Amino acid sequence: MWNVISQRSMLIREPNEVRILRLVRDHKEISRVEIAKKCNLNKAYVTELVAKLIKTGFLEETGKVEINGKVGRKRTLLRFLPLAGLVAGVDVGMTHATIILCDLNAALLQSTTFHYALETTPQEVFKKVQESIQHILQLSGHPQSKLVGIGIGVQGLINYATNSLTVSHNKKSWEGESMSAELEKTFKVPIYVENDVKTMALGEYLLGVAKGVKNFVYLYIGDGLGAGIMINGHMHRGFTSSAGEIGYTELEPASHYKEICPMLYNGQIIFGQILTDANIVESFKRHSKLSEDVVVTPQIVAGEAEKGNSIAIKIIDECATLLSILSINLINTLNPEMIILGGKFSQCCPQISNLIREKIHKDLLSIPVEAVQVKSASFGDDSVAKGAASVVLFEMFEPLHTFSVYSPRTNFFSEV
Repeated sequence: MWNVISQRSMLIREPNEVRILRLVRDHKEISRVEIAKKCNLNKAYVTELVAKLIKTGFLEETGKVEINGKVGRKRTLLRFLPLAGLVAGVDVGMTHATIILCDLNAALLQSTTFHYALETTPQEVFKKVQESIQHILQLSGHPQSKLVGIGIGVQGLINYATNSLTVSHNKKSWEGESMSAELEKTFKVPIYVENDVKTMALGEYLLGVAKGVKNFVYLYIGDGLGAGIMINGHMHRGFTSSAGEIGYTELEPASHYKEICPMLYNGQIIFGQILTDANIVESFKRHSKLSEDVVVTPQIVAGEAEKGNSIAIKIIDECATLLSILSINLINTLNPEMIILGGKFSQCCPQISNLIREKIHKDLLSIPVEAVQVKSASFGDDSVAKGAASVVLFEMFEPLHTFSVYSPRTNFFSEV
């Protein structure tokens, strides 16, 4: 069963084991008969697979029985045991790494954070990540053998075959360097490296506000601007894995944006320069005529708007205008059910969701914009780490993929 779980993404396992495991997990308690009906499987075959899952510690009988009012034998109920396996999620930021340990229901067990200098090599960072995972495993009281996968979220474009960065403006010296080699040697479990915004989108899909929503776009404002796109329950990465890099959309013509965004516009060329935490803060300081040494954060700008500060209110309205322009294009192109706003600014400024909703409803193509929901993300500072853990769980439990971008990486584990 450990091979079944660890090789989830390459489909080298008994698929019905995973189907049953996911069904029991999602239903909390369910009988073998109901499993057979819902999976359209032979009852004897289900009994055989359930016995295997009980033996390997993933399922247990609850001691309860299902009574449906019909004549016949009572049905013993089963439940999923989330502590049968553990997953680690790693957020590799510009100067920090956060590592979390979760059970198979994504319940947080332990977490830790360490900081490093900008020039630190990936080898040094991931040596520390390895030590941190071992440390929180020890703190959790669970053996390393329970670890079934590690997810890593990092800024940039990913080469999924090598678990390396192909392009990263914040970590140029890391490009081409493996981010999983040492971890693979130590833990011998599948390791999934993913763009940080895409991990956040997967976190919202499995655990957050987009749970059960198959088509949505996650918009993130932070050091830059990016999007995670889910289509029919699958992460859309694109031909070069660069889908969602909307921050590179040009601001044309410049005179138009100078007119509609006089507070935020200061000669920027692309959306990823104007819609950032740094520009929001700098714009507030510039128009408030504050000195450079005055500390301002996105939270402070949002707080000032709450107090009625006209400059902060205008900045928030301009952010909503720019985001609505992007959202309308995404809605008319992708027809999502939901737009999710992530990042510190949207977390501390919940009114921006309502502003965007009002603005996009003025679009000429009324049906898709009236149907779309605009919501703030569920997770804050730990969103990348939770999302990275979600990448592992997605590969393990979601409906079968016809293709997984991680297949070349997990081929390694069939030989271990």
